[in-house]
Amino acid sequence: MPVIYLSSRRLSFCAFLFLLFFSCTKDDTIRPGIEKSLLVIDSLTQRQPERSLLKLDSLLQNTKQLTTLEEATLLFNKGEALYLNDKYQEAFNTHSKCLELFVTLNDTYNESRSLITLSGASLHMGDVETSQIYALKALSLAQLIGDKRIEGKAYNQLFKLHFQLKDYDKALTYIRATDSLFAIGNDTTSIIAIKGNMASVYLKLKEYNKALTSFSEAMTLTQSQKDPKTMVSILNNIGYTYIEAGEYNSAEKFLRGSATLNKNIKAINAAPYKGLGNLYLLQSENDSAKVNYEKALQIYTANHNLKEEIEVRDKLIAISIMNGDYTTALDHQIVRDSLQLNVSTLEKDRLLNFANVNYEVKQKETEISHQKEINSRNQLLLASAVMLFVLILIATGFYIYNTKLKAANKASNLEQSLLRVQMNPHFIFNTLAAIQNITLEGNPIKSSNYIARFSKLIRQNFDYVRKESITLDKEISMIKNYIETQQLRFNNVFTYAVEVEDEIDINTIQVPPMLLQPFVENAIEYGLKEKKVGGELLLKIDKDVEGLLFVILDNGLGRSTKAKKEKLTEELHATSIFLERLKMRKKGEEKSFVIKDLYDEDNKPTGTKVYFKLKL
Repeated sequence: MPVIYLSSRRLSFCAFLFLLFFSCTKDDTIRPGIEKSLLVIDSLTQRQPERSLLKLDSLLQNTKQLTTLEEATLLFNKGEALYLNDKYQEAFNTHSKCLELFVTLNDTYNESRSLITLSGASLHMGDVETSQIYALKALSLAQLIGDKRIEGKAYNQLFKLHFQLKDYDKALTYIRATDSLFAIGNDTTSIIAIKGNMASVYLKLKEYNKALTSFSEAMTLTQSQKDPKTMVSILNNIGYTYIEAGEYNSAEKFLRGSATLNKNIKAINAAPYKGLGNLYLLQSENDSAKVNYEKALQIYTANHNLKEEIEVRDKLIAISIMNGDYTTALDHQIVRDSLQLNVSTLEKDRLLNFANVNYEVKQKETEISHQKEINSRNQLLLASAVMLFVLILIATGFYIYNTKLKAANKASNLEQSLLRVQMNPHFIFNTLAAIQNITLEGNPIKSSNYIARFSKLIRQNFDYVRKESITLDKEISMIKNYIETQQLRFNNVFTYAVEVEDEIDINTIQVPPMLLQPFVENAIEYGLKEKKVGGELLLKIDKDVEGLLFVILDNGLGRSTKAKKEKLTEELHATSIFLERLKMRKKGEEKSFVIKDLYDEDNKPTGTKVYFKLKL
């Protein structure tokens, strides 16, 4: 049974603006024209969300003409509109910006409101840890300023988090705390939602009588408000509760009541039909179950609710098999598999998108946290400065300066740690040293070119390391960029060539990323860099009936000679990791891998040849 979320009932907007006026400086006020626009947008958010977003974006186009408070308030409204329309990543990014502004304004009230939405967006995106951090921050701020409503919302957010984690005892503790805070107010809509959430927890704990009692309280409040849509939801939830309790006759009454009320108010809700389908299936009344599941399926299909459609089709597949109708079962299975593929693709895209912005968001949160800590300490120091002598003022200045240096050092260490995960620090430092030498030689154009190439190489590593495959042209571009950067390091003691057979379409063929770099690196590090002149590196890509043939050839010192000097191991060449990557593709490609030492007629080492094949 889904958790019922608290409604976003609006506070008095005029009262909100009144408080803002008297809590801000002269520069941080909201002008009458912006006030009027916000009132219009506020009324549009629920009814015409897309239109409200367009108006907000229009007002935010020229931030230079806005005060800090106006920009923060507009961003807050935009974040709320995005959240209500399930655009959680965009809502998260927007609220992160307005949170920073509210912190700057020392607006604790709106800071805590923004934290609530950030927690909700994080939870929807699957980042439970971040969601909990934001919810606890909001709770702390609400208790600090004594705002019971925001405190209740923070508890409710913690309830949703623990409910999703299936920690139902903790979830019950938080929803009870929410109930105690909202019970003293007049927000009936939120109280109804709280009662429903409490019933959901009791249902998970199999305390059916308590669940029914909570639903009954919610129903009484709903009747007083004359809200038929909420009544449909409550009736449906009561029906599901009776199913769980094994009281099928009572369950049928409430589910049919929910479906009938749906028709009377001309609402489209598949839940009652799905519930009746579950009920009849449990009683082995397959025909009745099928009829109700098909009604639910039509609604879920029309609403593009893929996850619910998959669940209902699973039930219809089981019923068709039990009835011996294997053709219908197969038809449902084909559609179901297609839907599951779409759901998996969407989820993968969402996770990749979240990963791309996660670093920036984490960095911004760290900066905000440091700045907040500095601001707090500065306030204490300034208060002390009024009471103390000039000597303490001087000491205060040194303390503030030292604090800022520590904060900057922490941020620098964080950035360096993240970069070390992606690239070899030794390689980075040597490359930067080489670029520095070119700069000191007075060749700014050459220096600029190498900086651009090195920057591109780092960006390619970040972009490609998370991907399962990339096009061959991107792999070639990256390896060329890497080789040319290495040429800079070793003062062009070697040359290179990349030969690709004309029949190969490098723009469409997909290969695992960063597959060639370990062997190119070994060829340079343990072969070519020791040669003062005449070093050559060749990367050759051919095609046969099965796939692509890769050859990496160098005329360096050779593995054997270098091994005697430095006792290189198999792991140093990254061979074992490379073979594991090929084995994971399950195409037998690892069997084609060969490393061959090359010798001249006098049996002297003349280089190394690496060969392997990728099947397409």
